[in-house]
Amino acid sequence: MARRLGPLLRSCARVGLTAMIAAGLIAAGFPAQAAPPRAASGMESVAAPEFLDEDQLAIPLERLPTGTWPVVVVNPGPAVDVEVRVAGRIADAIAVKGATRARVPAGGAATFTVVRGTRPHAGTGQLVLISADGVDRLRVVVTAQPSLLERYPFLPYIGGFLLLVAFVAAPLTWRRHRRAQPQSQEQEQPHEQETEVPAGEEVAGEEVAPSPVARVPAASEGFTHSDEPVRDDELNRAAYVRQLARLAREATPPMVIGVFGEWGTGKTSMLLQLREQLEQLDKQAEELGADAKCAFVWFDPWRHQHEDNPVLPLLHAIVNDLGLRNRENVRQTLRTISDVLGSLVLSATLRVSLPDVRQSIEDYDGQHFRIRSERTRLDEYLGSLIDAALAAKGRERLVVFVDDLDRCDADRITGLLESLKLHFNRRNCVFVLGVAKGPLIAAVRDKYGDEPVGDYLDKIIQFPFEMPRMSEADFERYLDRLLAGKEIEPASGMLKSALPRNPRSIKRFVNVLILQDRVAREARDRAGDDGQERHGRVTTGTSHGRYDVSILAAVLLLRDRAPETYARLTEEPALLRRLAEAAEQPELATVAGIAGELRRLGERVPHDAGSYIDLVRDSPQPSDVMAAESQDDGRSSVAPWISRQEELPLRGPLDDLAGLVRERLDRRVGDDGVLIDPVVRFGGEAEPRARGLDEILGSRTGKLLLTGPAGTGKSVLAARLARRLSERRNGRVPVFLPFAALKPEHTAHVPPPRAGRPTAAGHSTYERALTHALAGEYGLSLADANAMLVRRRLILVLDGLEALDLSTRADFLAWAEHTEHDVIMTGRVGSAPGFEAVEVVGVVAAEAIARLETLLATRQVDPGRLLGLTPELLGSPVLLAVLTGTPEWIDELPPEPVRFVPWYGERALAATAVPGVEAGMVAEGLCEIAAEMTRRRTETFLGDDPDVRATLRRAGVRPMDVSPLLKAAAGAGLLRQCEPHVFHFVHRQVREHLAGRC
Repeated sequence: MARRLGPLLRSCARVGLTAMIAAGLIAAGFPAQAAPPRAASGMESVAAPEFLDEDQLAIPLERLPTGTWPVVVVNPGPAVDVEVRVAGRIADAIAVKGATRARVPAGGAATFTVVRGTRPHAGTGQLVLISADGVDRLRVVVTAQPSLLERYPFLPYIGGFLLLVAFVAAPLTWRRHRRAQPQSQEQEQPHEQETEVPAGEEVAGEEVAPSPVARVPAASEGFTHSDEPVRDDELNRAAYVRQLARLAREATPPMVIGVFGEWGTGKTSMLLQLREQLEQLDKQAEELGADAKCAFVWFDPWRHQHEDNPVLPLLHAIVNDLGLRNRENVRQTLRTISDVLGSLVLSATLRVSLPDVRQSIEDYDGQHFRIRSERTRLDEYLGSLIDAALAAKGRERLVVFVDDLDRCDADRITGLLESLKLHFNRRNCVFVLGVAKGPLIAAVRDKYGDEPVGDYLDKIIQFPFEMPRMSEADFERYLDRLLAGKEIEPASGMLKSALPRNPRSIKRFVNVLILQDRVAREARDRAGDDGQERHGRVTTGTSHGRYDVSILAAVLLLRDRAPETYARLTEEPALLRRLAEAAEQPELATVAGIAGELRRLGERVPHDAGSYIDLVRDSPQPSDVMAAESQDDGRSSVAPWISRQEELPLRGPLDDLAGLVRERLDRRVGDDGVLIDPVVRFGGEAEPRARGLDEILGSRTGKLLLTGPAGTGKSVLAARLARRLSERRNGRVPVFLPFAALKPEHTAHVPPPRAGRPTAAGHSTYERALTHALAGEYGLSLADANAMLVRRRLILVLDGLEALDLSTRADFLAWAEHTEHDVIMTGRVGSAPGFEAVEVVGVVAAEAIARLETLLATRQVDPGRLLGLTPELLGSPVLLAVLTGTPEWIDELPPEPVRFVPWYGERALAATAVPGVEAGMVAEGLCEIAAEMTRRRTETFLGDDPDVRATLRRAGVRPMDVSPLLKAAAGAGLLRQCEPHVFHFVHRQVREHLAGRC
């Protein structure tokens, strides 16, 4: 009782204190409109649910990954629904496990469990308890491990004592050293006269050893090229820099300039050069007697992305870069702005919860009035701070360079953009954003859904500028400058034939080639004249006994730019020679360029490139997006919106995924050696015939649709094809996914694609749905799953098209027709645009009969006792799997011969047992379903279909028994569940027999 009364008393005290403060403000003349009196109700006197713990919840950071913390909510009032949310800086550090909503009975309690969030880190925040009766908060602190001084507070005292000892001992030691110095100089002087030799001369015929610094070999200088941004114009972009500088300096503010470019195109370098150009213009103005115009600030939001509001770190960057940190008026203004921002963050939390807690209209309007007032204060203080900063520097315009915005998460990207419009839309501010457009668009879509992204960006960015594409002449000059004086310079032609026109990718590839070339040369030097290393795994020789850096560059380029061709090369080391002799005609423009350089090398290309492959196999890969950055293949970029956070190597996650897929397919399919080849019919063929898996894969010309009636083995065949593709190791991983894994919330509102090409919205929506399906089915992170999809590292094997509703199915097929993904899917539709239809008829009947006869022989049963086992019946893989998988039915055969289908149907009906449901009800209901399917000529039915439930209800089956009945029929071998809630009879003849009973 005391525990329950405590929260009630605290709540009453809080209400009373609030009333006293409000009365005092009104008495003092606080300007407020008199609210009309509320109708008397019991709600004002009811205590709201509260957290039981009044103190803060302290969570050690080191325990956060594995620990759990229960939080108890007590309810002294009537029963009510409550919700617990996490707010503040730790919103991503902790989470509420399971459901965040619960109903708390009158006078009862509910327990919520706090666990680790998506990104554990130290910080403070709140747990917010929301109910119809009010809001309560519990402060939460995630504490980092104590520092060394906190754990050992006596260390400063020890340090101070040692410092005092050193202070006293130093003069004494110095005096002793001074007394001893004359004697040591007298003793060492003759020795020094004997050994001192001028630099460059010899002593006793020996050369003086150089200092360690002088012994650094010259070849080590410039070993690799730095990946840092550069201030020098290496890409012939000075004209763009000059005009952008004039725009930033002379255009009328407010203005936001967007410098858009993908990863590695030199955005940061251009921003640095733009700042330097602006500084030169100001310097020239001062030399002519005019005043400098611009003050400059560099802001990296990625370093502050975990702040609650992006405005405050931006203001700190302004104050620090302008050297105003120690000015008291500036510091005071910053403190005031910080307080106002904190108030707005808390108000935003309350404003979101107001409709949930059903506060009165008067409170709601008052809250919004206060928020508007706070925003007005914030606007005034921001203006005064920026004006004061410019006045202190004697400038009239603030130019802020914002870099690495695309590395932040979606909320931080949109938050900063909206802050620029809301708080920095000023007459003396110009912002220059260096950002990749893809992550920017993805962030806006993530927050606002299908709203037009262009309209949103146009309101914020007044001048968009696309980074100029590297011309061929600039590319060659840039590459020649990187290779000048390097040992890999002879490979210049090979690199020019296939490297992407991306500065960072070029530099990283050159660095890797330098490293591998030196490894190869060292191995060659150890090996001897024949070019073969006698001891060790790696060899560097060729068929002609010579190492050629151009050949090494070709193999590296194939690995990074044409992974499918490289996969073939690892299995066929003679492929390089065939490309050089034009015996192999490449399809990709990248491979064609490499082949042209190989033909130029002629006889220097080895017949067996195995030694080069061994070198490349163990070398670092500079970037997984090199294959996606092709600008010379005539195709659009595969993944233009991949952010720099997602450009992580995928080799490890892909290998893990391949293992998971193989394990799942092995469980689903079993031993491929005991499975019977399918009977299929390709489009245009008159008769179906048996085909092996390799023949089916080899006959396809593109995307594949496995179609046919239910029970013919489409799903098993798709799984077998996926497993066979996984054995080929061609750089892509086949993933088997049921269509049911594509959730409606991820596929809703997909616009139809334009003719000949999918829209960006349709494209991203279905890839988003597939991303979530991969994460759910295989436990991948969303970032890895998305990167695998957009980089085309997967072969999609999708099962059960009918799991999608009709409108979603039509939209998906329209998307699948134009997507660049390699797709194999199963469905009962006869055809699909862009897909090659393969009708699955069943399995080879003769082999099925032989397998069943072998099974009967092990049970000492004469196959002649089963009448009517036709090839059409046993050609069904579903029925064959049921008969061979559960052979107990053989023991129930009568001694005399029986017609198999009628006997099996009656036996399965009798085996369908459900507690509380009579056998006659089971038989009547299932026979009625079979009759209705025969009349409608349908092959499947939904377990939750109203007509099916009505049929079973007429037979006497209660609604609660429908699902157990259908599952029992599947367990008895009468039905098969092909998709969630979707069933079909194991064979058409069994269904027709049951229909004939009605």
